[in-house]
Amino acid sequence: MFKIYLLPLAALAAVLSYAVPSSAETIIDEWAKVKVPSPPELKSVTLDPKTTAILVVDMIKQTCNEQRRPRCAAAIPNIEKLLAAARASRVTVVYSLFPSPSPATFPNPVISDYVPALAPKGNEPVVTAFVDKFMLGDKDTGLQNILKDKGITTLVPVGVASHNGVLFTSVLAALRGFNVVVPVDGMAGNNAYEDQAAAYILTSSIVYKVTLTSIDMAKFQ
Repeated sequence: MFKIYLLPLAALAAVLSYAVPSSAETIIDEWAKVKVPSPPELKSVTLDPKTTAILVVDMIKQTCNEQRRPRCAAAIPNIEKLLAAARASRVTVVYSLFPSPSPATFPNPVISDYVPALAPKGNEPVVTAFVDKFMLGDKDTGLQNILKDKGITTLVPVGVASHNGVLFTSVLAALRGFNVVVPVDGMAGNNAYEDQAAAYILTSSIVYKVTLTSIDMAKFQ
C-alpha cells in the first residue's frame, strides 16, 4: 500500500529537485554586453507617382530646431529634397501634426508651425494624431481614406520621431496592406540609438514588410 504512494512522491521529488537555472539574465543584466546588429540593407526603389504618397510627420519648428532636436534639424534638407522631387512628379503629399499632451503650457500645433522649408502647399491634407497617424484614440484620422481615395498603395513616411510617429505609422500602414518605404536619412529621433532601433525594428519582422532606402536611392518614374 505504501509503495503505491511512494512512487508518485518519488517522481514529484525528482521534478522538484531539477536544477532551475538561477542565473537567467534579463536585458537589464545583458545591456552592456549586447552586440549591435549589422546595419540593415538599404535598397534602391523606383516609385510610381500615381500610387505613392509622402507622409511628412510632425516637423514643427517648436521642436525641430538645433536647440531642441538637432538630429531633426539636420534631416530638413533631405526631406526638402524628397518633397521637391515628389511634387515635381505630382506625388501625393500628406502631413501630420502631433497634438499637445498639455495644451495649457504648449498649445496644439497648427499648420503655420511647420518648419517653413517643409510647409504644406496648396490643399495638401493634414491629419492630427499621436504616434499612429491612422487613429487618434478611438477615432479615425481620415488618413486611410485620403490614401485609398487617391489610389495610394505605397506610403513613404519621413520626419519625427523615428521611434514614434515614423515607426508606428510605418508598421500600422504595412499591416493595413500598404507597401511602406522609409528613407533612413529622412527620419530623426532624439539620438542615434533611437534611429538605429527604429531601422532595426522596421526590417526585423516577418509579419509586416517595410523597405529601407535613402533619399538619393528613391526615384520617381
